[in-house]
Amino acid sequence: MNSQYCLNARLYASLAVVIIAGNSALVAQEASSENTRSLSSAPLVGPYLIESLENNPILQAYERRYQAGRESIESARALPNPRIQISHFVESIQTRTGPQRQAIQLQQPLPPIGARSRRQEIASAHAESLWHAFAIKQFEIVDQLAGQFFEIAYLSKAVALAHENTTLLRQLESLAEERVGSGGSLNDLLRLQLEIQRLEDRIAELETGKTLAALELSVLLGRTGPIAISDISWSPPEPLEANANRWLEAAETRNPQIALLSALRQSQEARARLAKLAARPDFNVGVNYIRTGDAVNPSTQGSGQDPWAVFVGVSLPIWKSANNAVARAALLEAEALDAEIDALSLQIDSNTRKWTAKLNDSMNRIQRFNSQLIPLARQSLDITEANYRARKSDILDIIEAERTLIQLETNYWRAAADAWLARWKLATLSGGLWLN
Repeated sequence: MNSQYCLNARLYASLAVVIIAGNSALVAQEASSENTRSLSSAPLVGPYLIESLENNPILQAYERRYQAGRESIESARALPNPRIQISHFVESIQTRTGPQRQAIQLQQPLPPIGARSRRQEIASAHAESLWHAFAIKQFEIVDQLAGQFFEIAYLSKAVALAHENTTLLRQLESLAEERVGSGGSLNDLLRLQLEIQRLEDRIAELETGKTLAALELSVLLGRTGPIAISDISWSPPEPLEANANRWLEAAETRNPQIALLSALRQSQEARARLAKLAARPDFNVGVNYIRTGDAVNPSTQGSGQDPWAVFVGVSLPIWKSANNAVARAALLEAEALDAEIDALSLQIDSNTRKWTAKLNDSMNRIQRFNSQLIPLARQSLDITEANYRARKSDILDIIEAERTLIQLETNYWRAAADAWLARWKLATLSGGLWLN
């Protein structure tokens, strides 16, 4: 079996991700270090990733199945168990040399030459597929972990912005109360208080969303109860210095889903080869031993001697049509897996292009928010607030300007979270490749 699959699965977890290099299933060490940066050292999510890969019970179940698959390889190549049979004659068979009392037969089945190696190939390919299934589940956990982490990060920013907006409106509330006391309109104060209450309700909703996301994250980390993530120091990702098309290239050769189907195809091909061996005869070799008592006439030559014999048995593989049907079925399964690989390759290519487009869109939105939209909204709010204090505008103008600014700032952090999430999606689609 390839040396990759002899690695301890816990080592795989400690490295965070092993890159699957195409159908040949090369180990990560054989790839260029430039292309195989471990996801465990990637920004923000990396520290949580190691904990999840070590403690998540679902991953532990996949690991045990892989270990079980490895154990089956040795047994697949072993000879069938020998058989021993003891017969006791209720009525002894009287012979010239004495009565036969017991017969002991020991036999060893011998499969056709090459059958054991074919069975080992099947078991090896099965274990390989379990390894890739383990890797796929790990990447699924990575995707879920990144999704929940950046949801919490985004919601934390949204809560902070809502609190900041509430503080500004409360400062204006005192000014509105003074105006009401001096004969101003009560309607402005009521509208301002309504907007503050609306923000308080929004904050409560966002906090609930954070709690739910934290519960989901704790499950992925193998913990009980919500995880406390109060202050997440994060910022939007820097623009890529490397060529983003490398994700597309890596997804074609390193995605573990394709490697899994390739391993299953190898298993079916080995089954077809094994079925063809069914046309060859099986052999049985063994020894017969018969316990014999003394003859009626003790002087008879050979009296009481126990006879024994060596035998060879051969099967007669006359049902060729059945054996050929098994081989054809295995080859058809292999062809079906080829079609699935083609379909999966198209889907992976499409998903990689989709997430690349989402990443580019998110980065462009971040740029627009930073350079144009948010500065303009802040400038508009400052002017509107100054006009309100000078009694040149009403409270609705300030409320609208505040809403516009907080919405743009919230959308900015949503785009930042989406950009990070797209990068993690691309990393898992490409089998663990992390650019920059």
